[in-house]
Amino acid sequence: MKWIIFLGILTLSIFGFLIAQTPKEEAIVKAHIWGEVKNPGSYNISYTGDVLELISKAGGPTPNADLSKVTLIISKEKKRIILNLNKAIKKGEIFLLDNGDIIIIPRSKFAIIKETLPFITTFAVFLNLYLTYMTRR
Repeated sequence: MKWIIFLGILTLSIFGFLIAQTPKEEAIVKAHIWGEVKNPGSYNISYTGDVLELISKAGGPTPNADLSKVTLIISKEKKRIILNLNKAIKKGEIFLLDNGDIIIIPRSKFAIIKETLPFITTFAVFLNLYLTYMTRR
């Protein structure tokens, strides 16, 4: 009977010791994000960090971001993967990152058109003026 009590106390002591231990500092992964995010650069994320955590650390996507064609460069495998984050978010898919991985968020085609439209319209106005001038000559 004394042995059972002794083993019980020993077990509780060991269990209490293990619980009292502070957890080791969580492993950190350094990943990079470029393109259409508010603060592109290199960030430290947890070892369970994913693409969405990295985008959040970078301040989130800009209004011009195209989240359907995000490039993930896996540094260890030297491999590029195109991700559709819009679909991945709906499906609940997670893309974990490792040290040196790079995320590139491209500019949407609509944003590119929106930026070039003033140049095109200005060019059209000058072309129209030139053609009008040449025909009246």
